[in-house]
Amino acid sequence: MAKTVNEIIKDEIIGHSVNLNRLELQMKKDVLRELKILEKDLIKQLEKSNILNGKPMTKFRQKRLVTLLKQIQETVKTAYRNVNKTLGSDLSKVAGIAEAQTIDAVNKSVKVELLSTGLSKQALKSIVSNSLIEGAPSKDWWSRRSIAFKDRFSDTVRQGMLAGETTPNIVKALRGTKALRYKDSVLNGNYRSAEALVRTSIQSVANQARIDTYKDNDDIIKGIEWSATFDNRTSDICMFLDGLQWDLNYNPLGHGTSFPGATAHWNCRSTTIGITKSWKELGAKGKFKEIPESSRATMDGQVSGKKNYEAWLKDKPEAFQKEVLGKGKYKLWQKGKLGFKDMVSGSGNPLTLNQIETKLKIK
Repeated sequence: MAKTVNEIIKDEIIGHSVNLNRLELQMKKDVLRELKILEKDLIKQLEKSNILNGKPMTKFRQKRLVTLLKQIQETVKTAYRNVNKTLGSDLSKVAGIAEAQTIDAVNKSVKVELLSTGLSKQALKSIVSNSLIEGAPSKDWWSRRSIAFKDRFSDTVRQGMLAGETTPNIVKALRGTKALRYKDSVLNGNYRSAEALVRTSIQSVANQARIDTYKDNDDIIKGIEWSATFDNRTSDICMFLDGLQWDLNYNPLGHGTSFPGATAHWNCRSTTIGITKSWKELGAKGKFKEIPESSRATMDGQVSGKKNYEAWLKDKPEAFQKEVLGKGKYKLWQKGKLGFKDMVSGSGNPLTLNQIETKLKIK
């Protein structure tokens, strides 16, 4: 059976999102390289100061430490500001790529050039500035990450100094060891959070660019569908959201769940898919006569995918199902006591097993 227009759009958008994942890998490498340069710079300042020599703390050494930590703070702030500036420029390009890919997907599905690029450079920059991750733009998150990096570095230096540690020992704690591939560095968590911010920023900007493109073409597109990545790392939130639809004003269609925004959570990999109007809705006013007959027949305006995440998971082996849900949720799901809608709160936040059992009045 031939695929519908909306199914083709979904296939194309998901294929394009895979290409963005490749770009994400390079952008994460670039950011981590800059942060590693920052680490080396800070350690060089630390070694040059020669105040961490294992000797007892004195007022003079305390003053020198305060001066050093102020220098470190400014160095970190400048480095993170530069990272954010560079990433912001790259994210504007991501927005442009996502818009072009969305237009290409819709045009391929209907087999005619209906959509064209409409977002200006300023609009693309605005998407980067205004796209929110859990209520804050990417720029604010980088500022917070800067403070967290500075605090972790400074706290490690202070603790080492108070404990009478020498500079080499403190540097070892900051840098980690080669034997463990430097994963034992006290700064490792800061690097992981930076990677998460890069991934989530890219996904947020790409999805928002898609949404804005759908809105700019509301004569053809009537809604948005949430499409989760089908694998064992899919979050409870996106398992539940998969297949749900909203109109272009974010009003729920056939359900009561609020639109989560361009991303549903940190490290979200889900995609927003545009839903075209049916041929009846499009052709009623005599417009879009250029759409070929073969496309009109498959423009039904319905959900782009016939199988959501829950239906997909039911066809997987038991071991895989347990891996995805965890043993407790798996047992409730198998017994029919737990549906995917029961795995999240009314506001869309994931629930623990205990919270789910309380919600279902099992305990």
